[in-house]
Amino acid sequence: MSIPIPIPATLAQRFAAGLAQVTFTASDGTSVTLDATAPGTLEEALSVLRATGDYETYVYMRDLGLELMVTTATENGLLPQHALVWKVPRLGASAAVGNFVVTASQALTIPAGTLFTAGGVQWAANTATNIAANAGASVAVTAVATGTAGNLAADTTAQLVSPIAGVTSVTADQSGIAGGAPVEPVESWRARIIAAIRAPFGGGTDADYTRWAKNAGSAYVNVVRQWTGLGTVGVMVAMSGGVAPTPAQVASIQSYIDGVRPVRGNVTVYAAQIVPQNLTIALNPNTVAAQAAVQAALAPFFLSLGIGNGSGSAGTVYVEAIEGVISSVAGNQNDLQVPTADVALAANQMATLGTITWANPS
Repeated sequence: MSIPIPIPATLAQRFAAGLAQVTFTASDGTSVTLDATAPGTLEEALSVLRATGDYETYVYMRDLGLELMVTTATENGLLPQHALVWKVPRLGASAAVGNFVVTASQALTIPAGTLFTAGGVQWAANTATNIAANAGASVAVTAVATGTAGNLAADTTAQLVSPIAGVTSVTADQSGIAGGAPVEPVESWRARIIAAIRAPFGGGTDADYTRWAKNAGSAYVNVVRQWTGLGTVGVMVAMSGGVAPTPAQVASIQSYIDGVRPVRGNVTVYAAQIVPQNLTIALNPNTVAAQAAVQAALAPFFLSLGIGNGSGSAGTVYVEAIEGVISSVAGNQNDLQVPTADVALAANQMATLGTITWANPS
């Protein structure tokens, strides 16, 4: 709740009222009461000047109070200082990573730094890669520039910027090239700072592994103890939008966690299994606007469920919860026909909205 700030006119009225209660003695000995409400007087000018200064003081104190709280601080204010204190730097823009499958008619080497291009975007080979005659090989690459432009769908054709004799084709592998992202959004950054405050470093707790995975770029995390046996930790990750990470992204997150985890921590990062939920819904009334509203509400609902139950074990998608989302935007005269029962999720599975079939109301 914010404290209301009086407008300058109210502050001027307060000044005038206070001044009217004070009696002054003039040079001739008479008593004088000054009226700051009289137009065109010095007293009126003083009341306006005082009101303007007081108003600015109120606004400054309000803004300072908001900046002192992590929940309301701004990126151009004190949020960077909060992040510095709690050791949660903002994630910078990242470059997409992945692999191109390069085939060749003769034995050759793709040198490190070789540039590939598609749609005006360029990627550079991370290391030198040898290719046998009449064969293909995966070439690990990183986008030259940061941002989402470097992401490339699986099986997309690319070319070499400078042709190499013998190369017959260049194609993004089945995982595509992914991980390119802009600077971290402010609210995501704020959420990580709040998480660090609520769950400070504990030497390898579930909260630690969740924080490390998110610091490395994942959006959804489920930390599962003893995933592959006693003393092991499985870190299930998914990327923004409920997308499974590519092998290159998994390796990047694994590398980051290996650099900060306890020395004896036996942890492995896994790509979450994305499980689209196909629904059949009969709306009443069944209008285009109602369908759009339901679609817009259900997509973030499924994403909010996270991986498994988000607390180290399996999760459940409840039919009643889906019905509640539909009712919240389309009323109560609707029928969720599929699914008919709650959907159980494994600890490494993440539900997302699949295809909605719109049935006619009965």
